[in-house]
Amino acid sequence: MIKLHHLENSRSVRILWVLEELGIEYELKTYKRLPSGLAPPELKAVDPLGHAPILEDDGHTVVESGAIIEYLVEKYGGGKYTNSDDAFWKHYIEGSLMPFCVFKLVLSKGIESIPWYLRSVLAVVPRAILSQWVDPNLNNAVEIVDKQLKGKQGWAVGGDVDGNPTIADFMLGFTIDVLAFGGRLEHVGEGIKSYAERLQSYPSYKKANNYKRLSKNQATIAIKPHYKAKKNRIKEIV
Repeated sequence: MIKLHHLENSRSVRILWVLEELGIEYELKTYKRLPSGLAPPELKAVDPLGHAPILEDDGHTVVESGAIIEYLVEKYGGGKYTNSDDAFWKHYIEGSLMPFCVFKLVLSKGIESIPWYLRSVLAVVPRAILSQWVDPNLNNAVEIVDKQLKGKQGWAVGGDVDGNPTIADFMLGFTIDVLAFGGRLEHVGEGIKSYAERLQSYPSYKKANNYKRLSKNQATIAIKPHYKAKKNRIKEIV
């Protein structure tokens, strides 16, 4: 059986969506972040990097969300969930967009953690990095995504031949959540907003995100009957 090692507030949400969409039986092991925001050391027992997501399947361990998504779609997708434009957007999202999302988040949180009476001095450098390098690059990268999504009523690259989401969407969903609801951008375009709204009502994505919220407190997690996907049986491990 597939086992997903899931870290709260991480890219592993992407894998939850894929598993729910494919209707695969899986076990879910959840991990809480440390007060510092870092992943707990227990993850290093599964993979030396100690990052999530980590997928175990038939004796194989697969890491990196993009690689896991491709593995699942290729092995369990039945020839669906792919589009010829997936390759570009998969690499664009992780190579050009997500790094600046992370820089924005880390630097902003760093500034917020500085005592207010020292902020005018100690925040000068991180604010300069944000304004002169991170924000211009992030805004440009976001604008390209917004342009791609603007005017679309369906999936990011048109879906597969049956109208299902594809690898591009599985990669983009988590990033769209960060952009649309993360509160770190002054302006989010209509393309991103409308796509984010559609995602929130899509059944398998909704289930994955419901579970993401439950995972914030391991002690209270329970997989209840109304949550379970019809095709899925989820065994929860905490």
